[in-house]
Amino acid sequence: MRCAALLVPLALAVGCGGQASLPPRPNVLLITIDTFRADRVGAGVTPTIDRLAAAGVRFTSARSAVPLTLPSHTTIHTGLLPPAHGVRENGIDALADSHPTIARLLKGAGYDTAAFVGAFVLDHRFGLAQGFDTYDDQIPRDPNATERLEAERPASAVIDRALAWLDRRSPGPKGPGLRDLRDPPDPSFFLWVHLYDPHAPYNPPAEFRAKTSTPYDGEIAYADSQLARLLDALRVRGLMDHMIVIVAGDHGEGLGDHGERTHGMLVYDSTLRVPLVIAAPGHAPAVNDEAVSLADLAPTILHAAGITHPDAMKGRDLLQIARHAPGVTPATAPDLYSETEYPRVVGWSPLQALTDGRWMTIRAGAATEVYDVRADPRQEHDVAAAQASVGAAMAARAETIHASAAASHARAISPEAQERLRALGYVASSVQSGSSSGVANPATRIATWNAFEDALAALNAHRPAALPALRALAASNGDAPVIQTMYAKALKEAGQMDAALTVYRQAAVRWSTDAMLLHDLAVAARDAANVTNGPRAKALRDEALRADQAALTLEPNNALALNGVGLLAIDGDRAADAVQSFERATALDSNNASYWANLGNARRAVGDRAGAEQAYRRALDVDARTADAANGLGVLLVEANRPADAAPWFERAVAASPDLVEARLNLGIALQQSGQGGRAADAYRLVLAARGNHPREKDAAAKLLASMGGRR
Repeated sequence: MRCAALLVPLALAVGCGGQASLPPRPNVLLITIDTFRADRVGAGVTPTIDRLAAAGVRFTSARSAVPLTLPSHTTIHTGLLPPAHGVRENGIDALADSHPTIARLLKGAGYDTAAFVGAFVLDHRFGLAQGFDTYDDQIPRDPNATERLEAERPASAVIDRALAWLDRRSPGPKGPGLRDLRDPPDPSFFLWVHLYDPHAPYNPPAEFRAKTSTPYDGEIAYADSQLARLLDALRVRGLMDHMIVIVAGDHGEGLGDHGERTHGMLVYDSTLRVPLVIAAPGHAPAVNDEAVSLADLAPTILHAAGITHPDAMKGRDLLQIARHAPGVTPATAPDLYSETEYPRVVGWSPLQALTDGRWMTIRAGAATEVYDVRADPRQEHDVAAAQASVGAAMAARAETIHASAAASHARAISPEAQERLRALGYVASSVQSGSSSGVANPATRIATWNAFEDALAALNAHRPAALPALRALAASNGDAPVIQTMYAKALKEAGQMDAALTVYRQAAVRWSTDAMLLHDLAVAARDAANVTNGPRAKALRDEALRADQAALTLEPNNALALNGVGLLAIDGDRAADAVQSFERATALDSNNASYWANLGNARRAVGDRAGAEQAYRRALDVDARTADAANGLGVLLVEANRPADAAPWFERAVAASPDLVEARLNLGIALQQSGQGGRAADAYRLVLAARGNHPREKDAAAKLLASMGGRR
């Protein structure tokens, strides 16, 4: 006997034998908005989220486990606190495969999974891509600063990618509530969308800047408007009725509270409290004031999907909490733990915070602060003296949690690695701490951090004020690795190469297990070699190679250092070695267009023209503005005696990077070979007029122009 092919309303669908079909598991939409203060919801800035909150459950006392993007999202996706999952800082740590994520567990249960993120800080290399069928993290990078964690794309671009995925998966309604039962049901899906826009610097679109009181609020309003596009698309497809929608901030923003303008250094509620809204079928609208953690999201999602969460997840089911009667909270509230290890980069003490919903204790080394968060929600009155027993007990519990992960910041260095480092000229202990850990309480030094952020903004904007500001900060903060290295960078950008190298070398001796610092030294040494000649140039390149090799000894999968080793191999006419380094770098960081362009150049140098073209085109797929890749494709065409076809590629390279003198010279050659002598002569003259030395290109342009009978 077979089932008849009946068309029936979806709500009445039955299977063979008249048995009612089991309802599918709910779809899950998780939206995280970066740097999102809790007090912006319900304040007229977020109409989309406000409507969602009115139909769902709004948690007014939700807190992040850490005021940094990557560690906070790792907690969201694993249900583990930072000491347990080991991701403590942006750009340094990566989630191990031994810690399963929501996506991995849902994927194992048959869900389709997709993620669309707005910033490089959540790049797949940091471990959150596990379990996702689609992990869209293609963030355009500055070719001169490809590893800046702040690289981002606007909310509109993120939502566009998410909508394209939705179109491929659910192109639209199949009919007025009807379905052919012979068609298998679509799998349920888990969709994570991350919007980065509210992160500093705040630069909202003009219309949102005009209708909000601050640029920060403008960024929030813009992100909210883009979220509306996604929710509208889901409604059109009839998907909202069987979907859990979660909107959360990953952490807040200081905005001057407690002297902190941004986030990461302090652990007050200005940066820990976040918006949290959950709308789920069958759950009545409610406002819940109970203290909850973002660590509760993973078990909440898994429970709603009918999946038993791992024992390591200690969080609670927030939808179960939402069923409490209004105003009723448990007799004993659980401890909520938060931390920041970020102050280590300035040589200051890390911080731990613990709250039970009434009291909040902040621990900075031996110092302890206590706040009554019900009576003093802005945490303006430290009552540690009057509540010494509360502070001592909570600080001890916070330290127990913090100390449980001592190994995560004390990674052992093998004897073999120590010997390798010594052979390269660097002395390392058996423990890699990554940065210093002092005793200063960041809350007492926040003005210094603000001054550093100002100087860093000036440096990134290439303003002359950056160098004197960083020189003063470096002189008074000798224990701060990030300040010392930024001072060295400012010296380098000011053309003071020898002074920059001196600072980098001193820092590398002091913090010899900091792989990023060693790579920065390598970059400075290579840059210095490129503006000198003879034995000194060779010595500087040798120093650069040793520094990058030391970085790779500490971190074998450091894509930056691999790219650096590849560039040094090119300098030394070792193209085959360069190919190997660039191939490893692109495998680790496939979204870095510069690495692909470098690989194309190296493959071309060894005669692998097909491989070179493939790498150049991959670079342009990642970022269509990659001038080196466009130039490389043009060179391949000239070499294939197709100069007329090459010229548009060189023009594209020059348009993307007007200072790429090599592409301008190549354009002249392609034009000359294709019979366009006048335009070729103009191109050569522009090469000769280019800023900077460029001796090779200018000499070639002068000779080619002379060969045409032209004058300089």
